[in-house]
Amino acid sequence: MARSRRRLWAWTAGLLAAGAVAAGAWAARAPLAEAAGWVSARAQEGAEMVRDWATRLRAVAATVPEAEIEERSDLPASHSTLIAIGTGPGDSAFALVAASPEGGPTLTVLPATMLGVVPGYGEFTLGEALAFEGPELAALTVTNELGVRIDEVLPLTPGELAAALPASVAVDLPVALFDAADGGLVQVLGSGPQQLAPGLVEMLLVTAGAGDPFDWLQRQGAAWRGVLAAVTADPEVADRLAAALPAGASEAADLLLAAATAEDLLLGAVPLEAVETVGGSALALAVGAATEFVPARLGHLLLRPGDRPRVEVLNGNGRIGATRLVAEALVRRGFRVVRTDNADRFDYAATVVVAQGLEAQAAAREAAGIVGAPAVYLEEAAPSLVVEVSIIVGLDIPAGEA
Repeated sequence: MARSRRRLWAWTAGLLAAGAVAAGAWAARAPLAEAAGWVSARAQEGAEMVRDWATRLRAVAATVPEAEIEERSDLPASHSTLIAIGTGPGDSAFALVAASPEGGPTLTVLPATMLGVVPGYGEFTLGEALAFEGPELAALTVTNELGVRIDEVLPLTPGELAAALPASVAVDLPVALFDAADGGLVQVLGSGPQQLAPGLVEMLLVTAGAGDPFDWLQRQGAAWRGVLAAVTADPEVADRLAAALPAGASEAADLLLAAATAEDLLLGAVPLEAVETVGGSALALAVGAATEFVPARLGHLLLRPGDRPRVEVLNGNGRIGATRLVAEALVRRGFRVVRTDNADRFDYAATVVVAQGLEAQAAAREAAGIVGAPAVYLEEAAPSLVVEVSIIVGLDIPAGEA
């Protein structure tokens, strides 16, 4: 994309739908003052490169009369970008931006501490998936949980979001941000409209703060609205953000700009509910989220209509990572991996696909075709109530070759 291109927009956007946020206790973090300094340091590291790039861009733009500035190309009817900030549980944030052929653009906030089945690993958070293998695995986890297509992943390392933003960002915080200190609470940022440094905007996205975990999501929504408002005021912000993509930067930047300037943008969070785990309190997708919220908000991205076949992928060859790519292949074709574990033994010569009941045979045959299994077995006497298809990865599928 020619960096001098931009579209002149006159709209502003924003509709914050209240949601829920993952528990802050899941990620150990430094005091908020240190977090702000941490973000600021990383922003400074990339500032010189961004400043040089922006100077060249402005020089080019200054030579082109405003009336001759070329508009951006139209987006495809259905398009999605997952923004993944950070490197792991303590510094990450996620948002799925999508353009719908029938309605307005959407920005769906996904808490870093949202529990889900990470294909090939088991039940972990989005932040942990990011730490395991990076943004692509986090995106695959979102696809597994929601059943939606993600066209590209926009990875932003700590400080890159702040480096792309202007020196001051307008943010209207619905809930104040507090940090626990010396047995009490210290207010870091108050509620209400305010102008924030870009490092503080990024900190709002990646830092839970003390208090009700649901408050964090509201602060994240406010921070994303501030980011989109900055894009509306200066479309080059979208270009700077999308510059992190080795390919597809034009589409990602155009999608951000479309979301920022849309009159009917829907900005909210995926529905979540509190759950208790061995590691403490956390959040998971609310009952009905996949069958009600996702089709209504992200229906144009669904990998398959109706219920997705539930699958368990079991390691039957003893090789590390044997289930990872098998699970990925199934997820990308519309299956939902609900369990990853070891099989009863590690000497399965061939991969086994089992249909859990007569009604699951069609799904099992489809799965067998995806993984290249020679036959499908039927469990008719005592079929599972949890999955429709069981797959035991044998010695015929070495790790990394699924």
